Amino acid sequence: MKRLHQFVLLKLPEAPLAIAFASSLNLVKNKLWPEEDFAWLAGRNIRLEVLDIGRGLTLSFANGRFKRGAGAADVTFSASLADYLVLARRLEDPDTLFFQRRLSIEGDTELGLTLKNLMDATDFEPLLAWLPSRLRAHLPV
Repeated sequence: MKRLHQFVLLKLPEAPLAIAFASSLNLVKNKLWPEEDFAWLAGRNIRLEVLDIGRGLTLSFANGRFKRGAGAADVTFSASLADYLVLARRLEDPDTLFFQRRLSIEGDTELGLTLKNLMDATDFEPLLAWLPSRLRAHLPV
């Protein structure tokens, strides 16, 4: 069954996934980051590569909203889906995964560091709460 999910994900175009993820972030943005204006991200592209499924998505920020990014990434984060979930659940911090070579950061160093620090300081549970309960049941504890 896992291979079927990977096959389906590989066949989907990136745009719907990026739009869905950006929309999810917009729904919880004020709850996750009530004081953050994201001026540092305006006009920049962040790429999130999911290594074990061979897919990724590019995000940007404009006019107070996350959106699907277009063009080359300024910084790329690469990790397995499980490691992104570990980060989101705050079971490990980005530095630990980086030094264990489970998280790779390439591109604009300053932008990558700013994003890494934001990830480390964020409780993503409000975003994870939007996932269907059947999917949430399979997340790492």
